Amino acid sequence: MTLQLDLQKSARTLRVSLEKAGVAADVKAELIFDMDVSGSFEHEHEEGTTSRLIERLVPFGMELDPDGRMDVFTFSDGKRSVHHVGTVAPDDCRGYIVRNVVKRVPGWNGGTTYSYVLERNLQHFGWLPAEAGGGFLSRFFGVGQEPEFRTKKRSIVIFVTDGENDPSDHGRTIQILEESERRGDQVYFLFVGACEHDVDFGFLRHIAARFRNTGVVIIRDLDAFVELSDEQLNTQLLGSELLDWLKS
Repeated sequence: MTLQLDLQKSARTLRVSLEKAGVAADVKAELIFDMDVSGSFEHEHEEGTTSRLIERLVPFGMELDPDGRMDVFTFSDGKRSVHHVGTVAPDDCRGYIVRNVVKRVPGWNGGTTYSYVLERNLQHFGWLPAEAGGGFLSRFFGVGQEPEFRTKKRSIVIFVTDGENDPSDHGRTIQILEESERRGDQVYFLFVGACEHDVDFGFLRHIAARFRNTGVVIIRDLDAFVELSDEQLNTQLLGSELLDWLKS
């Protein structure tokens, strides 16, 4: 119950921050939380730091997402590592990564490529058609091969990684973001680079500077970040570009 009360308080604080920035109370956006499960992030997952991060971000879903929940995806390297874990809400956010992700998801302890989960996010929100479905039976009978089109939804992706994108994936990631911008997809990507070691996150900085609907936040001490006050955390995540996107 204490956690629920804290989250309600945090959601109210977020609403005040948004109102001060001129974001109307009826502005909504579907939320996705992308979590890197590459090998270098294992310690933070197992000790619960990233579960605590999800707890701190749940108020964003409570205030902005129409159903008050965030979809959670995990990824490491390659298409097969991308996994839709489910949704997270106030009543099930405690220990979420430890309970649902650690040693349970495809790609656990893999490498790092960004493009495949970004592509899946755009499919999930309807900006790209989902791939034609079907296993053996659908192929045999010739059914289920048409791409699935979902309803297009204005959306925010909070993408958390502790490492640089594999250079072999740079071109594909940029292509996906370029095509999304060209289509006019109503999606904002907030990239969060979280690593205390000597990772420059140069690629994240590059795409954040290149595209109008991308931002970047670099966190050098994730343990300290998840203990920030609501006001401090909101200040770090609600950059001027994201606020302008919410008001547009």
